[in-house]
Amino acid sequence: MHIVNVMISKTLGGVEQAFLDYNQALLLAGNDVLSVVHKKTKLFDKLSIQKGLNVQYINFNQFNYILIWSLYKSFKQFKADVIITHSKKAVPILRIVASLLHVPLIGVSHNPKYKLVNKCDAIFSITQYQKDIFIKQGFSAESIFVIPNSISDIKPYQKKEWHNPPIIGTMGRFDPMKGFDTYLKALGILKKQHISFQAVLGGDIQKAYPEEKAKYLQIVAENNLQDNVKFIGWVKNKEDFYKNIDVFVLSSNYEPFGIVLLEAMSMGIPIISSDAEGPSEIFKDNQDCVSMFAKGDEFDLAEKLKTSLQNFEETQNKAQRAWNLCSQKYTIPEISRKLNTALQKYKELI
Repeated sequence: MHIVNVMISKTLGGVEQAFLDYNQALLLAGNDVLSVVHKKTKLFDKLSIQKGLNVQYINFNQFNYILIWSLYKSFKQFKADVIITHSKKAVPILRIVASLLHVPLIGVSHNPKYKLVNKCDAIFSITQYQKDIFIKQGFSAESIFVIPNSISDIKPYQKKEWHNPPIIGTMGRFDPMKGFDTYLKALGILKKQHISFQAVLGGDIQKAYPEEKAKYLQIVAENNLQDNVKFIGWVKNKEDFYKNIDVFVLSSNYEPFGIVLLEAMSMGIPIISSDAEGPSEIFKDNQDCVSMFAKGDEFDLAEKLKTSLQNFEETQNKAQRAWNLCSQKYTIPEISRKLNTALQKYKELI
């Protein structure tokens, strides 16, 4: 098949990584792929190493009718069979282009927001949780396919000794939904209990929430954590980040999926995760892979951290089981198979 894969954001995060993984998975299944990105994308270097990929750079504007004509011509020349978009903002323009070409438009839903994705012909949902929401809102169940996120590189599992003291890490956008206040308050509880640790928080201030870091620094000061917590800024080399921590915490109050969980699992790092939407689905039938705490509850998180830090062997066993789960369900070849199956099933419906 000739498949157009679209991502028009200019940032670099989990959704953008999923877009890159789609390129790889679609190519692996033997498709021709045209990857359409914003000309100011931060994915340029990553796209350049994806062999066999066609790339088109655009200056996206929701009301750019010249762009509609340009995309129509390039997609027609590419002989597109289907258009996949990871960007809901691009749906209105792509809806017109897809209609002109008489090809289906498929929206990859990275969150359960229904607006705009309901204008697509089909939905690739990252969780069953989201699929159920879309069905309740009136979208045809037959046209929604659950395709989880994936991990492109899984290192061989290696049990490693912890640092002394052990290092607890987390990272993400400085956004209230990430629950970093819960993470820091839990560390404060450990400090009061005289449990030895160091911690790193990777991430940076977001334009939407400029006050977040100040809030985190205040929690650090109130809990006397200045010598325990290091803010390391945006993590550019994730492999090095995971190599240098002993336990990973996902503290999110809301998390549609959590690609960072797959990253930690693939590196054999023990995980303590909130029971947010995505993590709960990943570990639904695999509770022995993870320690889960009630989202927003710093006391529960502190207790799970304490138990994990004081039980090295069991914590490592969970990490190995999580690595096994990741290698079985969330690799690029497995997601490639799921994508190919979904596309074939959808072709049979139309």
